[in-house]
Amino acid sequence: MAAYDSTNIQLPADLFALTAHPSAPLLTAALSSGHVYTYTWPRSSSSSTSDGDDDDDEATTFSPSKPAPSIVWKTRRHKGSCRSAVFSADGGVLYTTGTDGLLKAATSETGRVVSKAVLPNPSSDAPTTLLPLSPMHLLLGTDAGNVHLYDLRTQADFAGAAPAASWKAVHEDYISALLALPATAASTTGYSRQFVVSGDTSLSHLDARRPGKVLSRSEPQEDEILNMIYVANAPSKNTGGSEKVVTGTASGVVTTWNKGFWEDHQERIPLSRATSDSIDSLLALPVGYQVEGVGYGTFFAAGSGDGKVRIVKMGGNKTVATMAHSGLEEGVSALALDCEGRIVSGGGTVIKIWSPREEEEQQAEAEEEESKKRGKESDSDDDGSDRDEVDSEDSDDERERKKRKKKKRKGGKGKAKSAGVKNVNSFEGLD
Repeated sequence: MAAYDSTNIQLPADLFALTAHPSAPLLTAALSSGHVYTYTWPRSSSSSTSDGDDDDDEATTFSPSKPAPSIVWKTRRHKGSCRSAVFSADGGVLYTTGTDGLLKAATSETGRVVSKAVLPNPSSDAPTTLLPLSPMHLLLGTDAGNVHLYDLRTQADFAGAAPAASWKAVHEDYISALLALPATAASTTGYSRQFVVSGDTSLSHLDARRPGKVLSRSEPQEDEILNMIYVANAPSKNTGGSEKVVTGTASGVVTTWNKGFWEDHQERIPLSRATSDSIDSLLALPVGYQVEGVGYGTFFAAGSGDGKVRIVKMGGNKTVATMAHSGLEEGVSALALDCEGRIVSGGGTVIKIWSPREEEEQQAEAEEEESKKRGKESDSDDDGSDRDEVDSEDSDDERERKKRKKKKRKGGKGKAKSAGVKNVNSFEGLD
């Protein structure tokens, strides 16, 4: 499998959310303490830089061959935990929300707050997740299963603004994820209007132009759905269509859904079946992403409760690389892709920026392992040279007794509960 090295960032509190700037070397972490930390890294430097702050509540370690991240700015943005942080599509604005019931917008490079709003029912219905649906719309999910939409054209300053639209009790439990669907061919703006919402064990399909209305809802699934990603060109076997929504579940299984067919999932990919650790985060990897030894393909990364990040190639649905973020005590709660195409994982109080190991390093390690193996074989031959003739008759019997019986693993292949689900219209012409 492909090998990766990591640059590590130690956080002063547990990570709640992680977001990477789309075009600049900026990485923002939202913490359980309510703090927000934004990091950068010089593109051509191998030494650590200081942010000039004399606090000693954070420390950064890094691989000597990689640049060291440094803090651009940090602040206590929310009272209570900061549950979600996302950059706008162009990266100019950072949106955050927390258990204090506030939604704030700040400039990405300085962290200066430019607008804020108090959420509906902040004391009884805390926010859970944010999604910039388009440059004009920002979505927010809550603990009570509600979804609110803010119109950034008419409420740019957020000051005292109520949501422009709301969907009440979309799910009985908290909103675990929001996912934008691409604009239809009939769109006049090219921006997303439709989106998918996950909560408890089901998905719901909504449209920003239909406030309060749920267009369709899936059947209850066997597992709680924790997160979602959209994959545009996914090869698959006998499931039809290349546009997929991929979901991570609490039982360690990833499920795939054909876009527009929301009644039930089509495929099941058991990633951490042995331990049944939850799939806590998912990341769609870009077109043209390449894995060493595997080549190009359609890939996604999954962060699990067992502390591992697995890269999966779609089509065959096989794990082609594994990275150990942490031990079993800390899961991988967040994944991101930095502006240079590197996978970033977060969980507990650690962030790791992963870089493919240099080919020379991999070759040197392989040669070292081969050398050790040859050394062991040589030692074994020397030790047994005087006994070969004496023990020749007994050796065959001994080897026979020590043979291990191969145990067949049960297939355990998952199967979608239904097939041939009816299509759901995409509301063509309404954009």
